[in-house]
Amino acid sequence: MATPATTAREYRVLIAKSKLLPPEEIEAQYRQWQQDRPGSDERVDSFRRFLVARKCLTDYQAALLQRGRTDGFFLDGYKILDRIGKGQMGGVYKAVHNFGQLVALKILPASKAKNPHTLGRFQREARLLTQLDHPNVVRGYQVGDSSGIHYIAMEFLEGETLGEMLDRRKQLPWAEATRLVRQVLDGLQHLHDRRMVHRDLKPANIMLTPEPAKGKLDTTWDATAKILDVGLGRELFDDEMPEAQIETQLTQEGSVLGTPDYLAPEQAKDARAADIRADIYSVGCVLYHCVAGRTPFPETNIMAQILRHATEHPAPISSLVAGLPFGFQQMLDRFMAKSPNDRFQTPAEAAEALKPFDTTGTPATPSKVMPAYKDWLASEAHLPQPKELLQDTVVRPHPSLPAPAKAPAPIPVPSAASKAAAPKPAASHKSGATAQPTKPGGSRAVPMPVPVAAPAPQPLPLPIPIPAVEEVEVELVTEPFAIPQALPAPVSAPRPLWQPDRRDWIMLAVGATGVLSAVGIGYGLARALRRKPESAEEEK
Repeated sequence: MATPATTAREYRVLIAKSKLLPPEEIEAQYRQWQQDRPGSDERVDSFRRFLVARKCLTDYQAALLQRGRTDGFFLDGYKILDRIGKGQMGGVYKAVHNFGQLVALKILPASKAKNPHTLGRFQREARLLTQLDHPNVVRGYQVGDSSGIHYIAMEFLEGETLGEMLDRRKQLPWAEATRLVRQVLDGLQHLHDRRMVHRDLKPANIMLTPEPAKGKLDTTWDATAKILDVGLGRELFDDEMPEAQIETQLTQEGSVLGTPDYLAPEQAKDARAADIRADIYSVGCVLYHCVAGRTPFPETNIMAQILRHATEHPAPISSLVAGLPFGFQQMLDRFMAKSPNDRFQTPAEAAEALKPFDTTGTPATPSKVMPAYKDWLASEAHLPQPKELLQDTVVRPHPSLPAPAKAPAPIPVPSAASKAAAPKPAASHKSGATAQPTKPGGSRAVPMPVPVAAPAPQPLPLPIPIPAVEEVEVELVTEPFAIPQALPAPVSAPRPLWQPDRRDWIMLAVGATGVLSAVGIGYGLARALRRKPESAEEEK
């Protein structure tokens, strides 16, 4: 059992055991603290604040050490700096690699890792995420396993979500909103090129980094929009969700996956049948929200909202906002067409339609990857992967549809062997994190000393009460087919909600029968109760 430190001397012993600081630095900082505070001051709080102020420890590390915890600060080559997510045995941590790269570590809870099916899903989706490399999509660097602790190292972003900014500003000028939405579409096209569908695009899943300037100059003209946490839904990291509910989030027939404010009609009916055009509908709803200052169908009743998405057109945005350019309404109407065939067919086509309304602004900034860390990732990518994982991660076309004309090419690892050999569909899953050199920008420098070598991996400590940062959830699924530029006649168009089938009529009949039966029983009881007083009076 951990024993809390009560004096500065005890605190020094705990720091040494944790290996967060080398012994010589601990002694140097202790002597400096004594010089700054002459006397017999041995208060642990004073020494702890001193170390945090000098950036020797983070608040998170210092607080855990004071509680007597000395393990769990290292995971493979990463040093844990802070906890930014929820969960007792999993969540999201801010960390720094030995080579100086700042990352966000998503830890799979131990309760979820015990289930082979859930663990397999995490590993497959995480490796798909590491294949993505685009300025407008959050990057996944590495999938790892240290002493049974499964994690993924991702790009660490500092900023705020589009949802948080809309809560503060309520709405955006049309030119500013168009610029951000075009960046989202660029990132979405990157997913589409790899035959992936997002299925939960909303302002809360779009990060603006770096944090937009506030005050009188509260704008997003210098911000880069990034689609968040592709493929790593919250249910995988939520300790409170029962194991049996994880797969039903996606696989049960007719399940609704997404947020009703931005949900495409066909996705509300069957999430599995939705393709990239459902994401385009969601992007149109996000653009509507940004410009109008409200969602297309503001409703408190979820079913009523879903029905309105399927049967009604939102209020013309020109009736809510003055001064919109000519053609803006027509462009938005095509984003939010009820039938997928009437929408833009690819994110690239939608982005091109927005081009006339986009004004100047700072281009999207690629994420910064330290050269040494990128070289290390390149070497890690050559490690052999389990055969079953390689087979499960390959994206296959829908069996009932013809193969696409051109399969998406994997991102090669920059090495002599990869330049000489032709690309193969089942390339290493970690190669995407090291595709091309990136320009500086995105993450900030870490004011923390980086250890020379990583100590032996240790289990993560239990968290102390720290203000929780809400995680955002996204589902990543592969499209059943790739939509070509010239879309052929659909194989089987999704049935509209207003055209009930035989099952719907049966359910309606059963429901009506139940209602009539309840009314008849209630009427019969009322008559029976009324007859009793009348019978009593007749007997008198």
